[in-house]
Amino acid sequence: MPTGFSPFRKIEPGRRAAIFFVILLVAQFILMSLHARSRALNQSMPRTAVITVLYPLQKASVFVFGGIGNLWSGYFNLVGAKRENQQLKEENDRLKTELLKRDGEVGDGRRLREVLNLKTTLPAATVAANVIGGEGTPWFRQVTLDKGSLDGVSLNSPVITPQGVVGRVIAVGPTAAIVQVITDGNAGLGAMLANSRANGEIRGQNGEFCRLDSISGLNEVKEGEQVLTSGLDGLYPKGILVGTVSQVLVGSGATLHQISVRPSAPIDRLEEVLVLPPPIRVKVEENLKPETKTQKSK
Repeated sequence: MPTGFSPFRKIEPGRRAAIFFVILLVAQFILMSLHARSRALNQSMPRTAVITVLYPLQKASVFVFGGIGNLWSGYFNLVGAKRENQQLKEENDRLKTELLKRDGEVGDGRRLREVLNLKTTLPAATVAANVIGGEGTPWFRQVTLDKGSLDGVSLNSPVITPQGVVGRVIAVGPTAAIVQVITDGNAGLGAMLANSRANGEIRGQNGEFCRLDSISGLNEVKEGEQVLTSGLDGLYPKGILVGTVSQVLVGSGATLHQISVRPSAPIDRLEEVLVLPPPIRVKVEENLKPETKTQKSK
């Protein structure tokens, strides 16, 4: 019984010999062509055969190793791009910091110009000072200045900014002074409404706003109206801006208005201030004394 199947077994022996003969002729023709080509190129047949056999392998290796090289090159390019992005980010952060610094310098210069411009309109004894400390609360009730008695700062000297009243000096040393700001719960000053000229008193509330007391319910008060120093307290010169009316609970003829005032000076972010000379107190009794005969003879 046959163990395997072969198509040549069905071919007659005579035809089988003819087929083998044709195959040998074709093989001989191929070998002769390769030999002629190799002689034309001055190459040996074995070398040509080797090249013919190895060419597909070489092509495949070039493809594989070329892909690996491209992948490796892409990796290094990615690392380089990441490093470049990091450098650009650091440069961007540096430029942002420099821009913020310059903006701060511009703001400092603007505030300093405002303070100096205001100083030129005030008495010669006015002292420009920097705020170097304050209480650790959102709304400072006391601040410390870098100027003291050696610089001409005196007790009860009014302290202002170009925007308005800050407070008064309550303690002074040779090189520093402490200021009670108008939002302090114990602070007070004479004030008046800019429109009606009605006089009252500003009281601190230990917060963002102050309170304007002693304004009759018969006086018209509007939100947004300015509040000025009245000069009647003997501490602050008349006519300095204190703030604006932020809220009014209207009174009547028998009751007073309840008025909330927002300070115009930036109490929560003070940097530069002006210290005015203390008020000059004159005893009225001395001016009312009758003239003596000696004074009349003069």
